Amino acid sequence: MRLNLSDQPVTAELLAEVLRRTGSARIAVNGTSMHPTLQMGWRVFLRPATGDDLRPGEIAVFRTEHHLTIHRLVWIEKGPAGTTLVFRGDYNRLRERVPPSAVVARVVAVEVPGARRGMEKVVALEGDALSMFYGACWSIHRLLRPILPAPAPSGASPGPFGRAARALLAAAERGLSYLLPGRR
Repeated sequence: MRLNLSDQPVTAELLAEVLRRTGSARIAVNGTSMHPTLQMGWRVFLRPATGDDLRPGEIAVFRTEHHLTIHRLVWIEKGPAGTTLVFRGDYNRLRERVPPSAVVARVVAVEVPGARRGMEKVVALEGDALSMFYGACWSIHRLLRPILPAPAPSGASPGPFGRAARALLAAAERGLSYLLPGRR
């Protein structure tokens, strides 16, 4: 979900500076990749965060080459080259890998428009089905890491067990997406 801001790189720097000086920011979102958790036209409340502060399942703002994006952290890859954060939108199956330094903020609440102007309500983002799922998968992985086989090199075929595990996790993601609140 791209933010309703210009595509200039300076926008990310301005947002980071506002967060550093004030400790919070509120911005409007545009796009459907986080639907139904975040919907077009809603405003999100941000708190400063770094990639090291995040846990799988949390929603964060990160910078890419030309814009800011709001997606959910689904995995943390640790390898010889360092740490990589894996994000995806709730309605988008594409995963984005970014360095921890790309994270600008954590989404802590959302302002939902009311039936009339002035009737908006602010709702804290608490653990939903997907955040609990990603958190549980990450915790289980950390416990089982010593007995799990080494991951396949980048670009290599995952093999039948890897493909089955991916299919099972993808089906769980799709199923849990239906449990997300449609309208807050």
